Order: sequence, then structure tokens, then C-alpha cells
Amino acid sequence: MPTFHTSFSRFLAVLATLACPTSAIDLGLTSPPLHVVIAVDMTGSSKNPAFGYTQQARLIAQNVLLNQVRSGDTVTLLHICGGVKTIADFQYQSASKALMPKADILRYASAVTAPCKGKGSAITAGFETALKAGQRTKAAKAVIVYFTDGALLDDPQRANLPALFGKLLGRNTASVFIAGLSPETDAAGGSIRDSFTEQLGKAADDGRVILAGAYDLANVYPSFAAAVKEARK
Repeated sequence: MPTFHTSFSRFLAVLATLACPTSAIDLGLTSPPLHVVIAVDMTGSSKNPAFGYTQQARLIAQNVLLNQVRSGDTVTLLHICGGVKTIADFQYQSASKALMPKADILRYASAVTAPCKGKGSAITAGFETALKAGQRTKAAKAVIVYFTDGALLDDPQRANLPALFGKLLGRNTASVFIAGLSPETDAAGGSIRDSFTEQLGKAADDGRVILAGAYDLANVYPSFAAAVKEARK
């Protein structure tokens, strides 16, 4: 397995190549609007400096807001701790086809990755909030980015996750990108990432679901970007 520093450096390099957005001809005002939901779970492994979760989550949030959001898109930002806090929920409008202002991007990315206070992990509630947000914009396909370590033991609603995730994929959802799944072992001695995938059940095999562990974000982010581009056609 590659070291974190090597993988993280590769991840930064990939983000640098993606920092030049696709032209407005491809993804501008003429393309169908999307509802972009970014949810960041800041519990558990996010506090482990060895994995650099906070930095990775912030970079993903920044990159999605910079490179994927277009005028007419709806944006929902969720901060996941013991509960779910909505950081932002708005439709981005720009008469000049300008991308979202970088100052706003930095402010939102910082807020959505703020450290948690207290205990508990509302991972399932975060997916439920994402589902409800998407139901308000039924004409727009939903693109969900969920950064989480996948540790469900402190999630009081974890038993509801499979059915809820099935509902999420049952509506007009174009892509669900779950990033940052932890390689650490859970209470049963298995990988947190594997146990989370097992909890999703058959839904994890859906072609719209893109899963990324803590060490392979650089490899899978381009797949997510391609899925967003396809959703706009």
C-alpha cells in the first residue's frame, strides 16, 4: 500500500490538473442544472492526523465548488457531527457565466470541515438530509459528494442506512461519490471501509456509486468528474 504522503501528493497533483475548469461551452448556462450536495463527516478518523482527512475533505469541497458548480445549479453543504448542520443551501446564479467566487469557495470549504464538538456520528442522517434536499429540486439531477470515514458504530440510525441509500438511488440521482473511507479496523477487526460497503448492500454495486478509500482519491476523482459531465448532457 502506498504511503499517505505519496498518495496525498498524487491527489494534489490531480486536483491541480482539474483546477482549469471545462469550458462554458460544455458545462455553461446551456447545460441542464444539477443539485450538488457536499456532506462532510468530521467525526472519528477525521481527527487522526495520519490520514489527513480534514485537508482532503477541504480540497474535495473546494474542487467540486470550483470545477463542477455552474450557474443555475443548486448547492447544499452539510456538516456532519453528532447531528447534521446545513452550512449553505442556495441556487448559484451568474449572468456572466462566471464560476463561483474563490472567496466564497474558501469560506464554505472551511465551514463544512470545521472540527466536531461532542460525540456521535450522524452519517445516516446526512444521507437522509441529502435525499430531502434533492427532493426539492426534482427537475435537476442530484450529484452527491459525501466525505466520511464510514465508521457507523456511533451512528444511532445505522440500521436504516441500506433502505435510505436505496431511496437515494431511486430518485433522479446522477452520482454519489463517497470519499475518504477509512482503512482502519472496526470493532470486529475488519476494515471500516469494507464494513461500510457491506452495510450499503446491493446499492454499493450501482454504477452511479463511486467509492474511494483514504489512499485512492487521486485515482477515482476523475471518474466522478466524468460522471458529472455526463449528467449534464
